[in-house]
Amino acid sequence: MERLLPSDPSVIGGYRLAGRLGAGGMGVVYLARSPHGVWCALKSIRSEHAGDPGFRARFRREAELAARLTGRWTVPVLAADAEARSPWLATAYVPGPSLAEAVAGYGPWPTAQLASLGAALAEALDAVHTCGLVHRDVKPANILLAADGPRLIDFGIARAVGVTALTADGSVIGSPGYLSPEQARGRTVGPPSDVFSLGCVLAHTATGRPAFGAGRAAGVLYRTVHEDPDLDGVPGALTGIVDRCLSKDPRQRPTAAELRDHFGSFDGRGWLPEGLPALVAARAARVLELPVPQDTISDGAPNAAADTMAHSAGPAGAPTTRRRLLVAGSAVLGVAAAGTGGWWRWGRPDPSASHGAGVLPRRLVGLLGDRSDAVFTAHERGARLAVSEHNTSAGRRFDIVLRTAHDGGTAKGAAAAVARLAADPDMSVLIGAGTNATVPAAVVAGTRARVALLVTRADTDELDSANRTTALLLRPTRTAGPPAILRHLNRVVKPARTTIVHDLTDAPDTLPTVRFMTVYRKLDGEVLVEEVTAGADFGRAAGRIAARRDGAVVFAGIRPERAAACARALREAGYRGTRVADEHVIGARFLMAAEGWLIGTEYTDASADPRTRRFAAAHRARYGTAPAPWAAEAYDAVRFAAHGLTAAGDYARSALRSELLRHSWQGITRRVSYDPDSLFFEAAEDAGAFLYRVRDHTLRFVSRADDIGRTT
Repeated sequence: MERLLPSDPSVIGGYRLAGRLGAGGMGVVYLARSPHGVWCALKSIRSEHAGDPGFRARFRREAELAARLTGRWTVPVLAADAEARSPWLATAYVPGPSLAEAVAGYGPWPTAQLASLGAALAEALDAVHTCGLVHRDVKPANILLAADGPRLIDFGIARAVGVTALTADGSVIGSPGYLSPEQARGRTVGPPSDVFSLGCVLAHTATGRPAFGAGRAAGVLYRTVHEDPDLDGVPGALTGIVDRCLSKDPRQRPTAAELRDHFGSFDGRGWLPEGLPALVAARAARVLELPVPQDTISDGAPNAAADTMAHSAGPAGAPTTRRRLLVAGSAVLGVAAAGTGGWWRWGRPDPSASHGAGVLPRRLVGLLGDRSDAVFTAHERGARLAVSEHNTSAGRRFDIVLRTAHDGGTAKGAAAAVARLAADPDMSVLIGAGTNATVPAAVVAGTRARVALLVTRADTDELDSANRTTALLLRPTRTAGPPAILRHLNRVVKPARTTIVHDLTDAPDTLPTVRFMTVYRKLDGEVLVEEVTAGADFGRAAGRIAARRDGAVVFAGIRPERAAACARALREAGYRGTRVADEHVIGARFLMAAEGWLIGTEYTDASADPRTRRFAAAHRARYGTAPAPWAAEAYDAVRFAAHGLTAAGDYARSALRSELLRHSWQGITRRVSYDPDSLFFEAAEDAGAFLYRVRDHTLRFVSRADDIGRTT
């Protein structure tokens, strides 16, 4: 748990706040004390979401749906206010560890305890489904362990059965490894999807490992859709029912009611494996030791949630009629007590403390990468322009100092560079300008050092789990596919058939892109895949493509020389259709062979892009040359960091990531925002992606992805 920020209110809806349990793009979750002295988890929704009337309607509807739930294994709603300036919802606080933490720390569960767990969770899901809800994110992290039984929490993405989903079909919601095949494909889900997730939970608890393996999200999703689960180690008495839960066909799975009949009644005697009762008791005792929350002081504009109190009728602690959802219900938005075992930090500095007349505090920003790489030079120049601009702006609260570190182009060097930079207590944030080979190690080191790391360039799907670290991606990974290419094909070319030429030379790195376009069907029209063995010639595949007269070709590979060979083979076969690839193939050999090809990138040409020409002029004035690729993106990274540091105040390092997740931010190259559930980079309207064409052996800027279909 983290201490409150100076900008946090003292009270929301009569609930006195004690600390922060977490924060994301949707809002902040506080540990709070009710007017009656009960500890609870209170989620305050950010005002920018509340400005959408549709959001308020959805929030109100789901709060009302929560009021229907009366099951003992879900978390009760204490109060909610959908009409407040910043809507909020308070649920009972469960101080126990999550099932994920318990299995990781104490190992697989014995048969008897597994059966008790299954009985309680089946009863919980039966109550949820009977009330017309689908949870959609049943996983070990969303199951908290209390002395008297488990609690299913976090209904943040729950949906009503028969009601239009708040997220359109075609997007994947949930946690890879625990979502159903229909969820993995982005299709409409119902109660059977929760049953599948419960099967994954039971398998994991029985064996200590995920049923569909670990590793990169794309691989886990693929195995979920196409492969059998790994049930080796599941007790024989449970194998049959778990296997039925994990059927690919939703119609073949048991219902939650059938699972209740199978497991029988929950037996609370000895339901926790050895060692866990003591852990649960210790967590509960920590709450009893907490001090009474004190008033806080806001150092800026009035907090939206605090304003709500000023306008509410009645005495403090007496919710208005619209706040009274005080039914014995369960949470729409439950909260995992992930930080309950952490360090309890209380108190806050005097916001009136002076840093000295005329002297502003400084915030250090670190930039790490390979100094021998031209991309690092581009990053450094863009970053220094942003620093200069900030340090000469009127009304700023601090000055920025940029420090750089050389990572040598290796993973070990990247980890060491992070450690060197983070060792300075004044270091507020790091920017990783490295490659797919170095940035994953930097992410691990940054998390260990508890410093935020902004990732600009790397796109490996190893970063798909970055939402569980201190890193924030400023671009999507390969798992999200090449947005500019897909948008151009679907909106401009509109081919009846697209062939993906999958170069198996680097299959582990290229498979996520292929899956995105095939398993998740992100390409309109018919899609075929031509696999070319590692190192083999592309001639036969090119001949078949030319004979079919396919409307478009996507090269799925990352080596420029292999892409060049594919380009030559297609040209020699007489194919003249649309040919596209992503930025990884760019190189001299490819540009010589790929006249007319379209390339999707995540960096702009600042001199040609109409929205970055002012930056390009400033770059020329300072450095005497046009900005190279990634300079404008690094400029945005520093400005995004400054935006978050301004909001974080004196807690620049510890609170920065939470602040950056809070609000969307518009830069010169992209709009930066994060999905409130997954915390992944959210490329609304494909912002931050760009399209180029190879002309005269040179890459020529065509358009931003969000303009494709309107200007191209």
